[in-house]
Amino acid sequence: MAKPSSFWRKFHKLHLGLYVLFSLMTAFGSITCFYFEKYSLIDFGLAKTELAKFTEAQAAGRRYSAPNRILERIFPTVEFNRDDGEPKPAGDGGVKYTTRKNSSDDWYFVFLLVWLLPLYKYYFSKKPQDLEKIKRRITFLPAAVFFLSWLAALLHFLGTLVYYTSHFGPATWRVKLIFGVSSLILGTFAGYLNLELTGLYIRSRIARPFFLETDPYGLKPGFAVSLNLRYALMIFSLAIVPLLLSVYLPVISSLDLFERLFAGGSLNWALSLENLRVFIPIVATGSLVALMLVFQLVSILLYRYNVQAPVSALVGRMKAVAAGDFSCKTTVLYNDELGQLKGHFNMMLDGLVERDHIKDTFGRYVSMEIAEKIMKSGKVNLAGEEIQATVLFSDIRGFTPLSEKMPAPELIKFLNDYFSHITAPIADNKGVINKFIGDAVMAIFSPVFGVEDHREAALRAAIGMTEALKRFNAQGRHPEVNFGVGIHSGGLVAGNVGTEARLEYTVLGDTVNVASRIETQTKAAGTQILISRAVMDGVDKAHFPGVNFVECEPVVMKGKSSAMVLYKAERA
Repeated sequence: MAKPSSFWRKFHKLHLGLYVLFSLMTAFGSITCFYFEKYSLIDFGLAKTELAKFTEAQAAGRRYSAPNRILERIFPTVEFNRDDGEPKPAGDGGVKYTTRKNSSDDWYFVFLLVWLLPLYKYYFSKKPQDLEKIKRRITFLPAAVFFLSWLAALLHFLGTLVYYTSHFGPATWRVKLIFGVSSLILGTFAGYLNLELTGLYIRSRIARPFFLETDPYGLKPGFAVSLNLRYALMIFSLAIVPLLLSVYLPVISSLDLFERLFAGGSLNWALSLENLRVFIPIVATGSLVALMLVFQLVSILLYRYNVQAPVSALVGRMKAVAAGDFSCKTTVLYNDELGQLKGHFNMMLDGLVERDHIKDTFGRYVSMEIAEKIMKSGKVNLAGEEIQATVLFSDIRGFTPLSEKMPAPELIKFLNDYFSHITAPIADNKGVINKFIGDAVMAIFSPVFGVEDHREAALRAAIGMTEALKRFNAQGRHPEVNFGVGIHSGGLVAGNVGTEARLEYTVLGDTVNVASRIETQTKAAGTQILISRAVMDGVDKAHFPGVNFVECEPVVMKGKSSAMVLYKAERA
């Protein structure tokens, strides 16, 4: 038996609140639509005649009440009974017209259920699901319920028109107008309320739990309603449509006067006091509405210019920054929210530029690909760990007497030029330059830094360094020099060493010492590259065509009790 807490967690994942909210918003629009139609279908001309009869009877001291058939003509409404397809009789044979919703209108529940089916499978199925598909469904869901509301309005218009035509004959333009305006009201109110209120539920109850669990910080795929479109919909729903209705309602109630006027009514009749009492308020209201509509449209354009355009421009600059372009600062002209957003964007950009400068400087000594891999993978334990690695030492022969003959600026220029040549092969083979010691270079190759074949990578780097040294000497800009390269492989301790104020990531251990001492043997061996047996055992000679590996006489290293076998690596 499942625990109650587990049951309720699963129950909440059904997101029944979405269906309830959508129903409430659509019901609000439908109720407004229903009463609008009841008002619009009133026969005001007949009502005026009956009111005159009532007034005349009152003056004569008689009692008068309109019969049911007259009342039903004044309120010519028909109630749709979609269970049997026939109108319900009312009173003495008349029929009533309403747009009361029926259970057959709940088709949108099926649509929402099918739309959220991938999300339900994610929560309740043990099989892996397509997360990208679910992300698109969730991000598009607010727009989906908005379009679904307008689809309901369109189907309402078509349904009522077809039903009216099938029961009462061809619909007049007045009836079509009433159905069209009522459907517009339904779509306007239900659509906007669903976009905002139901959309708020979607963001807080559906999108937030899912994305916190799967992808809380990344950009989301799918369609999104822009700020300008959202503002335009708000103005249209809460301002433009109500303004138009304020003209529509008096016009539809006095439609018989307009029909007679356009049909060629006399000027004297049109200018009668009774007619002017109707026409003048309608014309004044229409003029005011037209003026307000112009201002509303201008407000949408100004919003686009003052808000949407700066935000879109800032989004474009953010995309450029994400692509690596840090030269896209934006101007800050005001201190409002947009100004603060732009200002903090510029501050963030300054920080990224500084970070990129540090990264670029770091990349001069460490391969950029390796640096990024270290940062992204998090495989490097800065607190200290044992790793398997190959250490490469390189040192210029006879550097001390050479440096004594050079002025300081020339010496620095010489070393910078020399290092720029011989460190390139190290970076090309994914080696990490641990430090420069005067004229010496210490580099590390390890699986921790993404180099699985670290022994062969170190050897390739050493061979490349000899070629780079030839190019350096061929320049003729500095005294010709030679160097030695020693390579050894084994276990190391790697981590941050130093004080709280200054730390350095380095490697320690006997492997480092041995690699340094192997390098010192290169002069005695008469070669540029010496490698230990530990390195040789991990090298496939077939990967190095044109390179001869010559075994040297065993050498007893300082601090070692037994002799080591070293190998020359020379071009054939």
